[in-house]
Amino acid sequence: MYVPTLDELLGDRETFFERYFNASPMLRRAALRDDPRRLLSVADLDEVLSSEAIRPPYLDIAKDGRQVPTASYTEPIVVQGEYVTDRVVPDRVAALFRAGATLTWNSINHHRANLRALAGRLGTLFAAPSDVIAFLTPASRRGLAPHYDPVDVFVIQLEGTKSWRVWPVPQQRRGDDLGNLDEAQLGEPAISATLTPGDVLYMPYNCAHVATSGDRMSLHLSATVAPRRWTGLLQEIVTRIVTEDPAFWGNPWMRGGDTAAGLSDMMTALGQRLREVDAAAELERLIATGPRNTGVEVVRYLSEAAAADAIGPQSLLARAESVPVQVIAHAGDKVRARINGAVYTLPSQVVEAIEALPAGGTLPAASLLTGASDELSTRTAQTLVRIGVLRPA
Repeated sequence: MYVPTLDELLGDRETFFERYFNASPMLRRAALRDDPRRLLSVADLDEVLSSEAIRPPYLDIAKDGRQVPTASYTEPIVVQGEYVTDRVVPDRVAALFRAGATLTWNSINHHRANLRALAGRLGTLFAAPSDVIAFLTPASRRGLAPHYDPVDVFVIQLEGTKSWRVWPVPQQRRGDDLGNLDEAQLGEPAISATLTPGDVLYMPYNCAHVATSGDRMSLHLSATVAPRRWTGLLQEIVTRIVTEDPAFWGNPWMRGGDTAAGLSDMMTALGQRLREVDAAAELERLIATGPRNTGVEVVRYLSEAAAADAIGPQSLLARAESVPVQVIAHAGDKVRARINGAVYTLPSQVVEAIEALPAGGTLPAASLLTGASDELSTRTAQTLVRIGVLRPA
């Protein structure tokens, strides 16, 4: 399956960040280098719908600018004795689509591996959560009323055509989403264009827009990036400081006579802590934590767990960096450690060997337990792979 590169979406990266990012909408004609239908097609959506496993809010339906009640296209069903209240009924969805409704596939990256990869690329570049939404609109229909979104959007036209009007970035941005805007009060659009398959349209958050499909059904993706505004970044830093420092853990009597003075002392102390923060190091932490959200990577947990059975003494193993080993107690040559929410008792030298592994480093399974037999060391390595601490290199 096809995954567009960042250059296909942004064009020249330096130009994008100097002229368009957070400042102005941008249209790139024929930006995709491959068949757009290899990214997602109507036939692919049929497969997702026919799986009969999708449920609201993954699928949302709107007609004439208003949401269609989910009861119109869902019904209860019993699956393995369990009652599911809102199973999507494919033929009801199709009937609504034929009657002119727009189908919105929210977080379609949760269902398609290549779209997970696309969200991951955008999330990594912008150090922010990313999501992918698919819009299937019947011919000559407007999906939603004029509105703006709380996220940056890369519109990727896949099938059919869609005419867009996009207004300039407002001077004062609220950061939320707002529908049913008065088009007459928006002024002249910054972009008025019809997108064809392969075109990419970028809209900064809070850019008002409206779109209407052409004389054929339209399918497009909206790859979104949540903005990391100064308010949010500062809140994250302050939250970390007051959460980690016991000096801020007290419980004041809110109506006490000296509480105002105590609050003043706390604010002064917080100001001092903020002055001590290494901004460069804090930025690195914010970048690392920014894109962490669901639907942005394809994980191989089950494959790696199954691969543990094939590990032999000479099998090379690497550290699974996303699974921390938190030592909570020592008892002789053993330690108790919390891993993925469970507590395990492990030989101390196993934990030491894991901690000594450099980033990208490997070790043979037989060398995990110094002085032990190859068989015992290998069995221990298999266990660590099954619980996610190590992985086959």
